[in-house]
Amino acid sequence: MVRLITLNQFFKPLIQLVNIILKVIIFNFVTNQLKMKKHLLFIVCLVTVSSFSQDTLKVMYYNLLNFPGSTPLRVDTLKTILHYDLPDVFVVNELQSNTGANSILNSALNQNGVGYYQKTAFINGPDTDNGLFYNSNKLTLLSQQQIPTVLRDINEYVLYYNDPNLSAFSDTIYFYFYSLHLKAGQGEEVQRNIELTTLKNYLNAKGYVENVFIGGDFNFYTSTEPGASTMITGFNVAMQDPANAYGNWNNNYSFREYHTQSTRTADLGDGSWGGLDDRFDFVFASTDVMDGTKGVRYIPDSYQAMGQDGLRFNNSINNPTNTILPQNIATALMYMSDHLPVKLKLAVDYITNYIDESNLSFLNLFYNYQNNTFVLNKELQQFSFSLYNLSGQKVFETSQNYSSQIFINQQLNYGIYLWQIQTNGAVKTGKIVLQ
Repeated sequence: MVRLITLNQFFKPLIQLVNIILKVIIFNFVTNQLKMKKHLLFIVCLVTVSSFSQDTLKVMYYNLLNFPGSTPLRVDTLKTILHYDLPDVFVVNELQSNTGANSILNSALNQNGVGYYQKTAFINGPDTDNGLFYNSNKLTLLSQQQIPTVLRDINEYVLYYNDPNLSAFSDTIYFYFYSLHLKAGQGEEVQRNIELTTLKNYLNAKGYVENVFIGGDFNFYTSTEPGASTMITGFNVAMQDPANAYGNWNNNYSFREYHTQSTRTADLGDGSWGGLDDRFDFVFASTDVMDGTKGVRYIPDSYQAMGQDGLRFNNSINNPTNTILPQNIATALMYMSDHLPVKLKLAVDYITNYIDESNLSFLNLFYNYQNNTFVLNKELQQFSFSLYNLSGQKVFETSQNYSSQIFINQQLNYGIYLWQIQTNGAVKTGKIVLQ
């Protein structure tokens, strides 16, 4: 069998285009056939052999300390920090206005020859707000949602990966980013837990999230406080600390390399001071990210409080001389905010489809309305089946052995769905219309 990946690069784009055109022709033909079928629907999909290519995404969460505030030049300081290591996803807390959001986009990110960043819509909630900025070459925003709590809104941002082989017959990878800023202060543990319970109840009701990241300023002092327990083990969406650094973080030398507040030892006119001795800022990742089961994998040892080299206990981020950052970047971190940004890296395993030139056979998938069952044209030894609506929401998923039928244990609404079958290292995707 000759795969497209072994062909001369000159022919690769042409053959990929032919593959897509053939799929569109087949789908249009089948759609016309639907008019003559009332109880049994079938869809034909060109079989492709798939392999995985890999990309890397850089994620950063940052409490910007009442941005933009009253000091216009702070955006230049932020630009210095961001262009040292441009993140693909940049999530912020303590954003004050849409003016501030536009300033981040246009005067900090899309500078120095960079022009590919976009931002989510700014929603003015109680107190300060959140925001997300993303590399539009790699990602597209699907939706965003406010989750009100008794203090501040929690924000949901759903993005999907711009798979270079994405077409009407293929699927992509989705990311669910959540940004929050919990109640500050010792003695406020119950309040923080109430806010996180609101988020976890929302996730439970949603029911289909995957590749979840929950980050921001948690104001945790220890991993044993109720909110931390709710965050990690509570409800249906289990989350993990990628650093695997659980314990009593407050003023504890043993956790000095994870402390994120405060970046300065002197009062600079806004924010907290006194040196780095608290781990308030986190990015928690869902178990599927840590295990790599949904196309996204946390890259081990990539979790970092930016500039935190373990020599900062009760000192500022630039004193003594920083050992892992240029000193001008460390100084910019000190002046920009009383918090350090937290960042991590992700490996994205996206599907690359190749034409099986030795056998352009067809895979038949039937839907039987009478017993609510998908029927394959042959029995598969071991496979997984996923069904998505056009909003990217996974509405059904199952894994089976030695079967040619897939019973759907829920009512499907009429409309267009995308399906995916994985078996023996190959992935088959298709579109099906229920009407």
